[in-house]
Amino acid sequence: MSAVHERPNRDYRFSHVGRGADYDRSLAESVWARFMSVREARLVTRTIWRLFPRGVPRYLDFACGTGRITSIVGPLAQESYGLDISETMILRARQKCPSTTFIVADATRERLEIAPVDLVTAFRFFGNAQQELRREALAAIWTLLRPGGYLIMNNHKNAGSVRCTLRRLRGETLTQTLDYKGTVEILKDAGFKVIRSYGVGFWLFRAAWVRGGFLDSRLGDVLDSVSLVKGIARFCPDIVFLAQKP
Repeated sequence: MSAVHERPNRDYRFSHVGRGADYDRSLAESVWARFMSVREARLVTRTIWRLFPRGVPRYLDFACGTGRITSIVGPLAQESYGLDISETMILRARQKCPSTTFIVADATRERLEIAPVDLVTAFRFFGNAQQELRREALAAIWTLLRPGGYLIMNNHKNAGSVRCTLRRLRGETLTQTLDYKGTVEILKDAGFKVIRSYGVGFWLFRAAWVRGGFLDSRLGDVLDSVSLVKGIARFCPDIVFLAQKP
């Protein structure tokens, strides 16, 4: 398996090359990123315990970056793998998750020499990637999953959120291109069955509300419980999807 050389490119697959420590720092400094991370961790952990009460036999974190999600799910798995195109991001991930096997490769262009896994996670990828790469990534994940295996992924830039809708009505041009319906469509086109979706941050449609003390408060937790109401996810800025390979 050949390592992928890090080089800049407009293609999103190369957007994080050469990054590592600065990526973790940028997430830590963002109040909104911390808010999403905490709630994503809770959703992922609860979902995995429901699906795999005895632990995940084999697990892969797709586009794992510096191991944020890997560090949450890895301890719940008997075997865990992390995959990313960036060597510097993987270097940070290895420090956090010494028991995980990390692979530097592009699964959309290379065949990985690992047996099919029972669970794949993919976070902070699909909301950023261009449409062609989204489809290529889902095709690669389909190959990596065993029949009956699960995919837990998110769209942290939901173009259909209340916040985005209000900004467009004000005449703003947004970079978000993927909404709830579009995410469901590309999953189904790739052969996946969408089982459930969970929302994060439905009520955060005013910039003034995205404040550290407020988001990190008990009140922020209570308010965000609304995001988990059935049908609300499509209007949330961050959506976590549970899908299955039939």
